[in-house]
Amino acid sequence: MDQELVEIQPGKVLLAGIDVGSTTTKIAAVDPENGEVVYSDYRRHHANQVQSIIRVLEGFQEKFPGVKIEPALTGSGAKPIAEKLKIPFIQEVAANALALRKKYPSVRTAIELGGQDAKIIFFRKDEKTGDLNVADMRMNGSCAGGTGAFIDEVASILKVPVEELNALAEKGGFTYDISGRCGVYAKTDIQPLLNQGVARADLALSSFHAIAKQTIGGLAQGLEIRKPVAFEGGPLTFNPTLIQVFAKRLKLSGEDVIIPERPELMVAYGAAISLESMFENRKRILDTGELLETLRSPSFQAKSGQGEEARPFFASEEEKAAFEKRHEKASRQWKKLRPGEKVGVYLGIDSGSTTTKFVLMDEKEEILDSFYAPNEGEPLLVAKKAMIQMRDRYKKENIDLNILAVGTTGYGEQLFAKAFQAEYHTVETVAHARAAEKYVKDATFILDIGGQDMKAIWLDNGIITNILVNEACSSGCGSFLENFAASLHIPARKIAEAAFASKHPAKLGSRCTVFMNSSIITEQRNGRLPEDIMAGLCRSIIENVFTKVIRISNLDSLGERIVVQGGTFENDAVVRAMEEYTGRQVVRAPYPGLMGAVGVALIAKERHAREPEKRTFIDLDSLDDFSYTQESNAPCPFCTNHCRRTIVTFSNGNSWVTNNRCERGEVLGRPEDAQARKQLREKTQKVNRVPNMYRRREELLFKDYPCPEPAVKRDLTIGLPRVLSNWEFMPFWSTFWKALGYKVQLSDMSTRKMYESGLSAVTSDTVCFPAKLVHGHLRNLAAKKVDRIFMPAVTTIPTENTEKTSESMCAVVKGYPIVVKNSDNPKRQFGIPFDEPLFHWPSKEDRDRQLTIYMKEHFQIPEAETKKAIAAGEQAQESFRAELKRQGAAIIERVKEKGKFAVVLASRPYQNDALVNHDLPEMFVTMGIPVLTADSVPGIEDVDLSKSRIDIVNNFHARMLSSAILAAQSDCLEYVQVVSFGCGHDAYLSDEIIRLMHEISGKIPLVLKLDESDIQGPLRIRVRSFLETVAMGREKKKRLETRELKDPYPVKFEKKDRADKVVLVPNTSHAFSRIMAASFAGQGVKTVPLEIGRGEAIRLGKQYVHNDICFPAQIVIGEALEALRSGKYDPDHTAIAMGKYVGDCRLTHYSALLRKALDDAGFSQVPILTNDDADSHNLHPGFKMNLFTSLKIAFSLPMIDVLEELLRKIRPYEKVKGSADAAFEKALDAVVEGLEEKGIPGARRGFKKAVDIMNQIEYDRTSPRPGVLIVGEYLLNFHPGANHDIEDYLEKNGFEIIEARMTDVIRKTYFYQDSQNREYHLKRPLIQKIWYHVANKAFDVAHDMTDRIAKKHPLYQPALRMEEMVKDSDQVIHHTFDAGEGVLISGEILHHAKRGCRAFVILQPFGCLPNHVVGRGIAKKLKELYPDVQILPLDYDPDVSFANIENRLQMLVMNVNQQKEEAS
Repeated sequence: MDQELVEIQPGKVLLAGIDVGSTTTKIAAVDPENGEVVYSDYRRHHANQVQSIIRVLEGFQEKFPGVKIEPALTGSGAKPIAEKLKIPFIQEVAANALALRKKYPSVRTAIELGGQDAKIIFFRKDEKTGDLNVADMRMNGSCAGGTGAFIDEVASILKVPVEELNALAEKGGFTYDISGRCGVYAKTDIQPLLNQGVARADLALSSFHAIAKQTIGGLAQGLEIRKPVAFEGGPLTFNPTLIQVFAKRLKLSGEDVIIPERPELMVAYGAAISLESMFENRKRILDTGELLETLRSPSFQAKSGQGEEARPFFASEEEKAAFEKRHEKASRQWKKLRPGEKVGVYLGIDSGSTTTKFVLMDEKEEILDSFYAPNEGEPLLVAKKAMIQMRDRYKKENIDLNILAVGTTGYGEQLFAKAFQAEYHTVETVAHARAAEKYVKDATFILDIGGQDMKAIWLDNGIITNILVNEACSSGCGSFLENFAASLHIPARKIAEAAFASKHPAKLGSRCTVFMNSSIITEQRNGRLPEDIMAGLCRSIIENVFTKVIRISNLDSLGERIVVQGGTFENDAVVRAMEEYTGRQVVRAPYPGLMGAVGVALIAKERHAREPEKRTFIDLDSLDDFSYTQESNAPCPFCTNHCRRTIVTFSNGNSWVTNNRCERGEVLGRPEDAQARKQLREKTQKVNRVPNMYRRREELLFKDYPCPEPAVKRDLTIGLPRVLSNWEFMPFWSTFWKALGYKVQLSDMSTRKMYESGLSAVTSDTVCFPAKLVHGHLRNLAAKKVDRIFMPAVTTIPTENTEKTSESMCAVVKGYPIVVKNSDNPKRQFGIPFDEPLFHWPSKEDRDRQLTIYMKEHFQIPEAETKKAIAAGEQAQESFRAELKRQGAAIIERVKEKGKFAVVLASRPYQNDALVNHDLPEMFVTMGIPVLTADSVPGIEDVDLSKSRIDIVNNFHARMLSSAILAAQSDCLEYVQVVSFGCGHDAYLSDEIIRLMHEISGKIPLVLKLDESDIQGPLRIRVRSFLETVAMGREKKKRLETRELKDPYPVKFEKKDRADKVVLVPNTSHAFSRIMAASFAGQGVKTVPLEIGRGEAIRLGKQYVHNDICFPAQIVIGEALEALRSGKYDPDHTAIAMGKYVGDCRLTHYSALLRKALDDAGFSQVPILTNDDADSHNLHPGFKMNLFTSLKIAFSLPMIDVLEELLRKIRPYEKVKGSADAAFEKALDAVVEGLEEKGIPGARRGFKKAVDIMNQIEYDRTSPRPGVLIVGEYLLNFHPGANHDIEDYLEKNGFEIIEARMTDVIRKTYFYQDSQNREYHLKRPLIQKIWYHVANKAFDVAHDMTDRIAKKHPLYQPALRMEEMVKDSDQVIHHTFDAGEGVLISGEILHHAKRGCRAFVILQPFGCLPNHVVGRGIAKKLKELYPDVQILPLDYDPDVSFANIENRLQMLVMNVNQQKEEAS
């Protein structure tokens, strides 16, 4: 695509593709006669997209005066401009595909990285025509991990111009594990390594590996990256080393790599040539001068002014002056010493992640001197230089400093303590709390925001009661604000001034750093000024803290005296934002950035008073000779992990070792050295003396248990992967197979290399780390040449506790064998049969019967043999559990005797995997704290869980809750919960554990969220902070006082409330909300269906519901809160209705989440009622949904489905705009009114009238549009406020919408249960079996009645019944599998694909567990069955921007249009 030095005659017309990306604008002008590029340009647009188009066109005009163009626009920032200019727009992926097909017909995959987006295009050759077609494409969701923005972020941390990063990476020789998920996480990984002196070149190379991992694992989503592979986009163009990294990871040879000429122009070139293939009828020939005139005109430049706007920071100048007076900054004029004076001083050093600080304090606690500077990756040198300068200054003034004690804190606490031989060191949270206490005696809460970390500390009379530290993410910290200020050309010191000057602040929400970029670009497009964006960002930081990082919805828990500190609070606008958000005045610490150093200086003074003889500091005069050597990548020789340590050796003989995962790494020397062996023995013995039930559990789980001599020796090896439920049931399965005469081969213990080997097969980038590991373990077993791999899908198991509902397995755990079968099947990949039987085992009898039948049918093993093997497996499992309990009891007894404590490290069984838990148990053990697993705590099965606010539906959850209750009641136990990033269940579990423990004894657990990122540094800070808090609490309280748990739902909906209270019904779909309200009204309840919630409901849901809970919960609870706050309803006379079912979906817990939200928002008097007739928590003794109400809902659902279907079939073709919607509302009124007045007969009459109403709409369907089926999580499907009006958007873009049916969503539970009971002959109560069967059949009767009436409409087609639907979908997911939408997604897609639909959108809430299985987990299989369909999964959360969704929808729109054009 080299542009030629050609002469183009004036008057000639060139094709011009203009690509306006997220950060750059490109133009490619093409000669239509030969397809060659004759002109190109590439430049950054700095968020002024229109201006950049003007610039590239001016360049073109200068080169080719008088030459006309046919323009087409493409790129994420181009669509609104194309619409204004009325010229063709082509989605960038479609443009790229066109360019590749034209230039490189051999290509099979294309990887394109842009400024903030990443895409993979998968091509396939049409067997009949030989044409190269797009088979599929993937685009990053709301995260900019692994893109140009990420590279910019890395370059800024490494302090190199982005243009030089490639040359630096080229010199790298070793790779570290860095998170590629986003630039912010990468920062958290890179900064400590930099501070340890790791070579920048190695970190540059490591960041390229992080990008490749993120792209392959996050985008491919299980689809095979076939070769040859084309690499495109700016980040790949300018970083050839990055291409080499991709090639290495994808095992590509030289000829497998396609690097297009001018890859940065490919999309622009594709847009240009699209004018001939896709837009022949819509082309416009334009004079460049006239086009420039239009672009420069004031009317065109006028911004749209859309976007949400917040109020300015101050209503008046007086208010601003009062604020500034209140927060006047303390003087930094330190106390002056007189020449000749001799003074005893304390030195406090705070070595932070990005800055080094110290203070010098005299014996009266007055500050004499301070230092604050960036540590430039050399914190020790920065500190040494600063201390020498300070020493020399005092010497010059003839002042004798006598340093009595030195304290260190911060990220580099131990490094500095070893280097300078400091007397004391303490964890930073304790230092910050101590400093706050000095200046604000009655402080109740401290929020400290630093460069990359934030700490929330609660205090009670100076004693720390709780500490929360941000997890791996540093979004919303100081660096977040400074980076954005720099991009907006605002100096850091002027941020507050700019924010306060804003008259129209932008509302940006609480998005993370890289997500925020797209919001800012959208706001700039809407005409926001830099100061408006800065104001929005200052507020975002605080919103982020409260909704995403420390997640506090009840602001009363902060107490009356809130102290803010840390460098970020030097900024007045962030202080103001904090006051606005909390609704109360806060106290800014006098020296926000120095508080850690002040605190540790005070602690050094206090400890020095207790032991004045302790003097170890190397003294100021020895600093000149102080030096150190640093050795990176030093492999530890003492175990097979070979941790790559950094060893710092100081001139004083001390050394400091980091990056080691266990105590052995601290030993320096070779294994053959006697001294090293002695040290190793001592360290190992010391650690081994401290009990670690994680290690013991692992040994017990994988040991050989006795088994009977098999009747037949079978010469086959069964592979069992060490993943998911096998971390619970391995004794059973390994013994079972051995007892049958098979050899058993386990996969190896997890390693990072194993994880990465299966990364490209992961179908959902947001699934939990334990699930992602499965693919690596399968490859490990394949390498061991096993004969079969066995991984059953067990949906239910018998309850092991006091709650009979505790029988579900997590959707991911039970469903992952289905994911593997559909997307990564070992049979296809490695020729190894993969056995994934689906079992439902609510009782042991069910297990024995199903397993016996399965073994007979699939392995021809006699019943008696299988039963014997089951008995052996059962005995092994019981031995494992009994020994676990015995050892747990012994540890508790021992700590009781010694008056010490052990930590219950509560997790799911598969978090026992050391790679998953990041050796967290060892962290406690090396500090001398014994560690118990939840299932090793005796008595957990007998704990009364009836006072839990949440329903107990899973044995693993019950263990965590029961052990939390026992820990709260015990003097000798503390509690830590391990949660996985992306685990939806952990969010409500954590909230409930915190509530239970607080209510019983005031104990506060530590909650640690882990993922695949190796975050040892931040983890250690959180663990040490927790242990310090525990120590302070134990010192203060000599005896533990416990209380009985109260009723978690004290406010009930009583019988009298029927007459007194209005019941608000939030929306699933508005139609369903109205049906539910009308049905409940038949039982004498006064109901009001709420309006569809949008911005304010989402904001309130986010504020009052844990942010890891799924989006649907947040929006329905937000709708209820918005209504209560609106003033329309008296909270004393209002109740809320909430949907519920008991199972593994979070819908089970919506009433618990709503109760917490109502209490926190100040509506504790508002009761809740649900459709759950069992009502085990006794929420609504005055209301039990009866059979008639159930039947009303069941019979009305098919009616509203018909009306919704007719609306969608008519609306795109209506002759009078708006007539279809108006008729639909009128028709719905008829059904609802009939239902309310006369029940089912009334609804039937109303439905007849409704069909007549729909028949009266005038429409013209002579030119049918392509259909698009919207499936997925049902609230997102039907709730326009939640899905950003996706139907409206797709209709405007030429589609006819096909919606999944609400009837099936409600029916599916009865259908599954009835099918399980009948087909698996489950041992359940007869009355329960009859109920599920009758309820399931009732829906058929309802369908029959609806069909008879609806067939009067010519567009109506009888509904597909579930029993018919599953005939096609059983090959993908069996119809008895019950999680989330279950078979509905695959069933609907296959049904409509068979009928010609080729576009499918799967809507799923971010972190919806079932959707990992029944949504993304099946996409690959569906594509195999129908290779030409387009399947677009879209993740939604409260902060998702429509700009991002639109970009991905445009990809679908273009593809379908292209298919349509090719077909015609």
